[in-house]
Amino acid sequence: MTRDPNGVGLRRLDAVRGLVSVIIPARDADAWIAETIGCVKAQTYRHVEIVVVDDRSTDRTGSIAADHGALVIEGPGVGPGAARNAGAAVARGEFLQFLDADDLLAPTKVERQVRLLEKTRADVAWEPFHHLVSDSEPNGDFRISAPVRPEIAEDLGASLLTTRGFIQIGALLVRRNRRTDAIWFTPARGAVEDVRYEMALAFAGARFVSSDVGELGLLFRQHSGPRQSRTRPLALFAQGCADNAIWAQDYWQRNGGLTSARRAALGEAYAFAARQLAALDIIAFEDVAMRGLAVGDEFTNRLPGRVRFLSRLVGYPRAEMIASGWRKLKGAELNADAGKP
Repeated sequence: MTRDPNGVGLRRLDAVRGLVSVIIPARDADAWIAETIGCVKAQTYRHVEIVVVDDRSTDRTGSIAADHGALVIEGPGVGPGAARNAGAAVARGEFLQFLDADDLLAPTKVERQVRLLEKTRADVAWEPFHHLVSDSEPNGDFRISAPVRPEIAEDLGASLLTTRGFIQIGALLVRRNRRTDAIWFTPARGAVEDVRYEMALAFAGARFVSSDVGELGLLFRQHSGPRQSRTRPLALFAQGCADNAIWAQDYWQRNGGLTSARRAALGEAYAFAARQLAALDIIAFEDVAMRGLAVGDEFTNRLPGRVRFLSRLVGYPRAEMIASGWRKLKGAELNADAGKP
């Protein structure tokens, strides 16, 4: 018995050897869900099951998914992390493939990563991914971007916390075992659940392996339509980034201390969160700013030069508030100019 982050006991079924469970959290995704299910059915690796977690959709997402042969279950309606947990709880596969409802997998992606995990006996396979970008608004034709290659260094956890090391969740394939089955997504206070999940796997000792063979894998769709991972306001997203950094820092301080790589990752995360929260949530900003300053130069060096200069005069929190007010003023001037005949 393992428990999800909400404390509800859930028993995952005994894994079916070789089976890949593709878990698709979906909310109001009727424009995409058929194509997404179709890409799973087109995989060269045929031993798959498809679990769609219909997360309180108001459109035909669930019925379309059922019509296309997916197992459809009801999600809790509190975001993609909890929906993925619900799907993982009923998944029967030895391997878990998480896939957003508007993203696609190239036909050989699953087979390539299953073979890699079988060969290496590792826990998690990952690879570069591509953006699938809309050329026009709202959602015109899509083009495939150049590959995005996450920069993963020796300290895996520190790499995953940075923007350069971020791996899209659909680019992973996870083998279920004693280490990975104990890890759940953490749907709390706008947490950036996919980053937290990947870091939790790393902290649990899961071994990650990658293969960059130059082939297409995950196609991460970027568009202006509704997307479950974009439903949270910017303030919650920034707070989620800060929460992940706080959580990682606490873990590192109890397990080996703060190395230079870990300080650099924390400095980046705190700097991003602080700059966003300064204009959105003053109380949260002050907390994150204090934590960032405690990290040291790895935080302050992430700030723009003018903010660093002003910080030497009035201190960082006040400098950021001045900079935030200036950005608002300039934005208002630009909007006013745009409205002139």
